[in-house]
Amino acid sequence: MILTFSLGLLFLVHGSWSTSPPPQVHQTHPLLLEPSCNNSRVLSVAGLALEKINEDRKEGYIFILNRVADVLEHHQTDSGSMYYLTLDVLETNCHVLSKKHWKDCKMGLPHYSVYGQCKAIFYVNLPRRILYLPAYNCTIRPVSREKIFRLCPNCPGFVSNNISDPWIFQTVSEFLENLNKEIAVGKKFHLFKVIRVRGQLLIAPTYFMEFLVTESPCTEALPEQCLQPPADAQPIGICVLTLRGNRIKKYVPGMCEFFQSQPTSAPESHSPEHQIPQKLASSMDAPPLEGPKGSVQFLPDPFVGKIEDDKEKKPIVTFPAHVSLTTESLGEVLHLPSHFLLEKEELPIVLPFPEGSSSNECPGPAEYTNSLIILP
Repeated sequence: MILTFSLGLLFLVHGSWSTSPPPQVHQTHPLLLEPSCNNSRVLSVAGLALEKINEDRKEGYIFILNRVADVLEHHQTDSGSMYYLTLDVLETNCHVLSKKHWKDCKMGLPHYSVYGQCKAIFYVNLPRRILYLPAYNCTIRPVSREKIFRLCPNCPGFVSNNISDPWIFQTVSEFLENLNKEIAVGKKFHLFKVIRVRGQLLIAPTYFMEFLVTESPCTEALPEQCLQPPADAQPIGICVLTLRGNRIKKYVPGMCEFFQSQPTSAPESHSPEHQIPQKLASSMDAPPLEGPKGSVQFLPDPFVGKIEDDKEKKPIVTFPAHVSLTTESLGEVLHLPSHFLLEKEELPIVLPFPEGSSSNECPGPAEYTNSLIILP
């Protein structure tokens, strides 16, 4: 439903652009246009690209769009456009396996926020109903604990160095044991992976643990006898547990959110709104792409593990997100999956991702303006 609405909005804005092209500033490449980062069509395209990025990821938390930092557009010979997007993003509390839309998720409190930047190449062809993400790359990092400590000494922070502490796994195991006694019927929950631990030092330490769980079936004749999860078991939910006290078991009731089962689909399948029936698909000489070429890099807090005397020597942390599908200055043909039914002469051209260029009307305004999470 959201995708249909977004496509409709893009059609409306596209109609207005067809009669009055966006103002252009100086061209860093003769084929590239420089629309405003706050243009409604650009914001729609950026939102759709971020949706595809979140859909492709298999671990971590869903990103939300904070602002469009830069955008360049390459009109194709047909009615499509290739966009080169630089997006400032924030991590939310929704795990990517929940498959929630990023607009339905909220970012956490600033003192344990994770922020960063994604670069994406995104092809849009509205008459053919094509929204295709061939490549992306994101780099994220947590807000500096040193900066947070100056503003809020008692605010919780990530306990990244101790995430493999046996005490953490023992605590999670005890929680799951109690959970299985209370609610599991015909199945048993098991720890899949501890993914995030935060600590807070007050009168007594408080720990906030987040972990993925999987399940295994139990026999009908003997419900207490349950099998171990298979080797290829996948997480089916996420749990959050709070533990107060100096490793004294004073639990605050935890909570679990179970993911909706997702239908198995081929890597190139798309939403029903713009999916082409398989019987209409035609073969092409070039093999189709298996899916977006993308990754997410996590930068650690640069202040963790640094000695006090070394503060002045710390390097400036950058966000080296980089993405490119070609090194040819004039570009290369981008072979799309065959179910898009494009003829060879209709295939789009992809250029090297422009580096060091920026429109005069970029970056756009930020949704969250806290200086701790705004990239320079």
